[in-house]
Amino acid sequence: MKKKSLGIFMSLALFLIFALPHTASAKVIWNGAELKKGQIGLLTIVKQTELYQLNGDTKKITRKLNPGEVYRIYTFLPGKLGVGGGYYVDRDDRIKYQTPSKAKLQALGVKITNNKYQGLFDYPQVTNLISQTAQNQINEAIKKHIRASYNAYLQNEADEAEWRQEYLDEYGSISKDEEYMFNYEYTVSYQVKYNENNQLSILITDYMYTGGAHGMAGVTSYNFDALTGQRIYLGNVAKTSTGLSKIKKYAITDLTNRANRGDNMIFTDYLNEITIDNNRPFYYTPTGISIIFGEYEVGAYAAGMPEVKLPYKVFQ
Repeated sequence: MKKKSLGIFMSLALFLIFALPHTASAKVIWNGAELKKGQIGLLTIVKQTELYQLNGDTKKITRKLNPGEVYRIYTFLPGKLGVGGGYYVDRDDRIKYQTPSKAKLQALGVKITNNKYQGLFDYPQVTNLISQTAQNQINEAIKKHIRASYNAYLQNEADEAEWRQEYLDEYGSISKDEEYMFNYEYTVSYQVKYNENNQLSILITDYMYTGGAHGMAGVTSYNFDALTGQRIYLGNVAKTSTGLSKIKKYAITDLTNRANRGDNMIFTDYLNEITIDNNRPFYYTPTGISIIFGEYEVGAYAAGMPEVKLPYKVFQ
């Protein structure tokens, strides 16, 4: 009997909301508890009622729930509310049922769809936002980037054709060993780095190759307030020039420490010259932000695009 009771207790613990508190800032809090993905509501026991499972139409009562107990709701059936794990409570005057606002539900993460531009480049779009205006603003900002990328791709193709023709006019032919000089390339990729608390971070990377040892990539960060559609820049997050200075100081220290620990890909000679302003790519993290440096900016090409993660407490 003790083992059986323990098993029931452990099952209930999976959905009982009074678990150990989470301190990460990314958590969405509603009515004093963390709102979970898939959660559609919250019930508070007003009068003693039964917790049960269903076997067809037959209720298998697990235990009594007492006034004051609070549970997340994930599903509902006619006259019944599902608290997870296949357990239900009757929806009647013995319980109080509440639903979160649309803003709270959206804070769990907005829906993002993948789209194809001119059959060539993948790009993201947000859907079903509370504000159609915000949705349009976010989507247009991303579309504007992808249109510019496509124009750059067309120009790259034209430059390749022109260079190829000039070479043919001068030398008459292109050998297999020389073909690499004319295999120009332009690609676009994206990553959704953060999508919580109505904060959305998307990185779009444009890569171009025009011959030589390797191509070059550049990243653009798009950070948005999903409630308003406003694009957020690093200055908005830092809030003051002092905040930006703290970010720079922290980044220099972090990169210097990496080099001192043996990372010979990091160049320390010119770190004091890095710029930290609204043009600096960054994305949200659960506890702060991560700023991004371009290729060759603070290190060798093999270092890629180094990142420095900063907790909010560093600059706010």
